[in-house]
Amino acid sequence: MKLLETLTFSERRVLSIPTSLHCCNPSLVRQQDEWKVLIRALDPEPWAGNHGGLSTENWLLELDDKFNIKNSVKVDDQNIRSQHAELVNGLEDGRIFFWNDELWGLFSGFRRNQKTFFNTMVLVRYHQGEWVDPVLLSSPTGATREKNWMPCVMGQSLFLVYSVDPLRVYQYIDGKLVPIDRIWGQYPQNSTASLAGSMISGSSTLVPWGDGFLAVVHHRRKATGIRKLVMKYWNPDQDYQLRKVLFDHYLIHFDCRFNVVRRSLPFSFEFDGVEFCSGLHIGGDRVFMSYGVKDRIPVVLETNFDELQAVVGWDERGNRVGRG
Repeated sequence: MKLLETLTFSERRVLSIPTSLHCCNPSLVRQQDEWKVLIRALDPEPWAGNHGGLSTENWLLELDDKFNIKNSVKVDDQNIRSQHAELVNGLEDGRIFFWNDELWGLFSGFRRNQKTFFNTMVLVRYHQGEWVDPVLLSSPTGATREKNWMPCVMGQSLFLVYSVDPLRVYQYIDGKLVPIDRIWGQYPQNSTASLAGSMISGSSTLVPWGDGFLAVVHHRRKATGIRKLVMKYWNPDQDYQLRKVLFDHYLIHFDCRFNVVRRSLPFSFEFDGVEFCSGLHIGGDRVFMSYGVKDRIPVVLETNFDELQAVVGWDERGNRVGRG
């Protein structure tokens, strides 16, 4: 289901920044009566043109309660890119969050070697228009491409959800990832049924909700062969390249020990294809989700929480994801 076609109340806001690059995948946090939104700007033809091998810029916006832009800045990442080969081609798909009263970002650092791509997760702190204090996080599974980990702040502690299915959770301690079972004595469990295809991985940060947390995740799958033939030959679609891969989104309910207790029905926002949610905020009866469409449109969707749960709030076992 598409949320924009199903919700009776929603407000869709398209954000803009002063760049010639394509904009996508906004992440958002609220601080008192204003918003901070991180937007990724990427070269529509990566590594071509005059961008010096850069695949990504990151812009930080400050907005008032109505999402009017008060300030925007292209965050400087030159120092950390020059210091770490793993980040040389930029920082991709960041999630921002407040931790110990400071703004942090969790990114997928990118390096390209001819036709081979490498992605390394990196944790950075924001300071006066610049990303500083980078901590490179090695893949706990030995993968050469890491993306889409979900940060979760609990008090003064930082946790990282590596994936939801299979469920893997780590605590960040002194620059290292520690599996959660080594700290709590047991590993969290996922009580929802597995989905066919690739793993369910992160989209938004985890945000407090009731006595646990709520997050948006995505399940990436390929369009069927028949669907691709129709789009490519029988009824040519100019967005074919963006529609041959589908992103199903889900609300995931974690308890306070990171057990996955409920999963919503799948949904998209407005487009059957490349669409990616990287921000979530719940305030009272309102919920805000930030997402990118076609790797070129950054959107913030506001809706009523009760209506959202009525639309997507049933998991496959018939359990209702009630308000926290």
